[in-house]
Amino acid sequence: MADPAQTRPDEALCLHCGSRVPEGASTREFCCAGCEVVHGLLVSQGLTRYYQLTGGKTSPAAEPARGRGLSWLEPLVTKAESVSGALCSLELDVQGIHCAACVWLMNELFRRQPGGAGFTVDPALGKARMQWRHGAFDVAGFLRAVEGFGYLFGPSRKRPAPTSLDLPIRLGICVALTMNVMLFSVSFYVGLAPEDGEVFGLFTWLSLWLSSVVVLVGGWPFFRSAWQGLRRGVPHLDLPIALGILLVFGTSLVQARGGRGDLAYFDTLNTFVTLMLVGRWLQQRVLERNRRFLLEDDGAEGLFVRRQEGDQLVTVRVSQVAERDLLVIAPGDLVPVDAELLDARARVSTDWMTGEPDEREVLAGQPLPAGAFNAGREAVRALATQSFQDSPLVALLRRPPEGAGRSAGHTRFWESVSRRWVVTVLAVSALGLVLWWPSGPDKALEVAVALLVVTCPCAIGIATPLAYELVQARLRREGFFIRSTDLLDRLPRVRQVLFDKTGTLTLGRMELADRSVVESLDDEARDVAFNLASRSNHPVSRCLAEALSRTGARFVPDARVTEHPGQGLEWVREGVSWRLGRADWHVGRASAEGARGTVLFRDNTPVAAFPLREALRPDARREVSALQAEGHAVWLISGDAPARVRELAGSLGVPEAQALGGLRPEDKACTVSRLGSTDSLYLGDGVNDSLAFERALCAGTPAIDRPVMPGKSDFFLVGEGLASLREALRLSRELHQVVRRLLMLAIGYNVVAVAVCLVGWMTPLRAAVAMPATSLATVLFTVWSLSAPRAPRRDAGGLPRPTEVPA
Repeated sequence: MADPAQTRPDEALCLHCGSRVPEGASTREFCCAGCEVVHGLLVSQGLTRYYQLTGGKTSPAAEPARGRGLSWLEPLVTKAESVSGALCSLELDVQGIHCAACVWLMNELFRRQPGGAGFTVDPALGKARMQWRHGAFDVAGFLRAVEGFGYLFGPSRKRPAPTSLDLPIRLGICVALTMNVMLFSVSFYVGLAPEDGEVFGLFTWLSLWLSSVVVLVGGWPFFRSAWQGLRRGVPHLDLPIALGILLVFGTSLVQARGGRGDLAYFDTLNTFVTLMLVGRWLQQRVLERNRRFLLEDDGAEGLFVRRQEGDQLVTVRVSQVAERDLLVIAPGDLVPVDAELLDARARVSTDWMTGEPDEREVLAGQPLPAGAFNAGREAVRALATQSFQDSPLVALLRRPPEGAGRSAGHTRFWESVSRRWVVTVLAVSALGLVLWWPSGPDKALEVAVALLVVTCPCAIGIATPLAYELVQARLRREGFFIRSTDLLDRLPRVRQVLFDKTGTLTLGRMELADRSVVESLDDEARDVAFNLASRSNHPVSRCLAEALSRTGARFVPDARVTEHPGQGLEWVREGVSWRLGRADWHVGRASAEGARGTVLFRDNTPVAAFPLREALRPDARREVSALQAEGHAVWLISGDAPARVRELAGSLGVPEAQALGGLRPEDKACTVSRLGSTDSLYLGDGVNDSLAFERALCAGTPAIDRPVMPGKSDFFLVGEGLASLREALRLSRELHQVVRRLLMLAIGYNVVAVAVCLVGWMTPLRAAVAMPATSLATVLFTVWSLSAPRAPRRDAGGLPRPTEVPA
C-alpha cells in the first residue's frame, strides 16, 4: 500500500482491496473494474466473510475474463469420469490465489454446488483438487462461477521447484539443531571446563555430532554452488561461505578431539549456516509465490482446439492441427491456423493478435485469421487452410530461454562483487595464517579460521535477500508482481518506457464520452436501448448495456432482436421499429446528420446519439507525465492506425515523433532494438507484442487472463492503474541505494573484525557474539530502510471499509 506520507487526506480507497483509487476513475469507490465486479458478487451472494478473512491485506482483483473457452476441460472430465467409479476426481491449476480468504471463497462456492463430494486447495502451489459424484456435478459450471470472481483454472501443470521443497526442510533441521548446540555452548562460556569430566565430554561430543549434521544438511547447497562456480571459472559468493564452513568445522573437530570443546566454534558455525540458509530461502520465496499466482504456460502446448473426425469431436493440441482439418471453434476458443468459415456467419475478435478491439462479422467462405477468438455465442465450423507449423502463431508463441539476453547487467554487477569479496576474504585469511605461523600452526590456523568466521558476508547472504523481499512484498500490495529473479537489478537502468496502446494505456473496452445522454433518456427509450444492447456481445453493445443498467433499465425476456451485420440491432415493438447502430444507418428521408457514435432510431428518426471512446486507464495521463518528469522517454508503439495513435499521444502529452502506429509484430521488435534494448521497458498485452518482449531490457503485461504473454513477462500488473509501474522504478532505485549502504556497512565491520583477528584477540566467544550481532544489525537496518507501513483505511465517501462490510 501507499506510504501514509504519500496518501492525501482526500484520497479515496478501494472498498475491495484498499488501494488508492486513481485520479480520474469513473467511481470513487473502487480502484478498478475487477474490484468493483468482485465486490458486487461477494455482497450479492452473501460472501462478505471474505473481507473478514483477508484482514485488509489483498491485491486488486483481476477483471473476470469474458467469454473464455474451456475446451481444455472436456477431455480431462471425460477421462476422470471414465476411470473412476461413483466418485470422480480431478486436479487443476488455479490462477489468482492470494490468501486463506480465496481458499474459503472457493470452498464455499463448491459447497453450494449440488453433487460435489470434496474440494481442497493448495494455496502455496496454486492447485485445486475436486471430487464429485458421477453425473451429478457440473464441473464447467462450477469453474465458471469461480472464474466470475477473477480466478482462472487450467490443466494441472504446476510443479514445485526442487529448491522450494528442499530448502525449507534443510532450514528446519538446521534451526532445531543450532538451538541445541547453542545451549551446550552456553555451558562452556559460563565455566564448564575439561576438568569437569564426563559432562564436559558429553556436551562436546553432542555439539560435534549435531554440528556434523548441520554441515552436511545445511552446507550442501553452498558446497554444490561453490563447486559449480569453480567448474565455470567464476568465483561465487558461496565459495568463501563453503570454505569457511569446512575450515571452521575442521578446526572445531581438531579442538574437540583434543579435549578442548570450549575452544571450538560449533555454535558460531551452526548460526552462520542457518543464517545463510535463511537468506537463500528469502531469495526464492516471493518470486515463486508470484509465479504460482499465474497459470503455468508452455506456449502452444497449452492451447487446444476441437477437431471433427468422422462423427466424433476430439479435443487436440493446436500443434496437431493439419491442413484440411475440420475444426469446431466454440465460443471463446482460439482459431490456431488460417481457416475458411463453413457456417453462415461468425463473430470473431482479433484483439489478441492485433492488440486492438476488433470484433467483426465473417461470412461463409471468408477467411478466419489465425489468432482470432470466437466472440459469438455459438460454435462455428472452419476448414484449416494450413497446418499449425505454417501458422503465424508459431513464432509468436515460442518461449525463449528464461531471462535470455536480459540479465547481463545484473550478472556483471554481482559477479564483480562476488569476485572481489572472495579474493579479499581468502587473501586476508592467508595473511593471518602467514603472520601467525611463527607462533605455531595451531595458533595460525585459529586466526585464519576466525577471519573466515567474522568476515561472513551477512550483508549479502541475509540482509540483501531480505531487502529484495521487502520491496517485492510492497509491490505485490500495489498490484505489481515480479517473475524474473533479476528484474529489480535491471529496472534502475530503464530510461525509456514503451507502451502498447490498446489494453495497456487503454483498458481494451469502450466508454461513454458523455454519460448525461443516457441519464436524459425517457423510460421507454432507455428500456428499448438496453434490450437492444444487452443482446449483443459487441464491445459497443456491452458498454451501452452496462451504462443503461445503472439507470434502472428493465429487461424484456421475450424481445425479438435482429442483428444486422455491420449496421446494428433492430427490434420491432408494438409496430414501431427501434434500431441501435451506426449513425449513417437510416432509411428514406430520415437522417442522422450531425450525430456521432452509436445512434438510437425510432422509426428511422434519431432519438439519441451515444458518443463512445476507448476507455483510458484512469491514471494514464498522470503517470505518463510523471515518468517524463522523472527523465524517462515515453513512447507509444501500436498496431492501431497511426492517426489514432497520434491522437492518443497528444492527449497524454507524448511528442508526436514518439507515437508510432500501424506496426506489425516484427516492426515492434525492430523498433525496440533501434531505440535501445539496453535501457527500455516494454508494456504490452497482446501476442503481437511477443517479439518486442524478447528485445527489451524489461517486459511486462497487464493481460493475465490471456495465454502466453504472462509466461514471457518479467512482471505483470493487476488492477487498472499504472502507478505501480512507476513505484517499481522508484523502489528499485531505493533498493540499490540500500544494498550499496549494506555493502559499505559490511566493509566497515569487516575492517574492524579483521584487525581484531590479526592481533589475535578473536576467541570463539567473541566470534559467537560478533557474527550474529552484525547480522541482526544489518537486518534491522534493512527493515528500517525499506519497510513502509500500510496506509490506514479510510471511508470513501462514507462507505464501509472492506473489513466492515456486514456479514
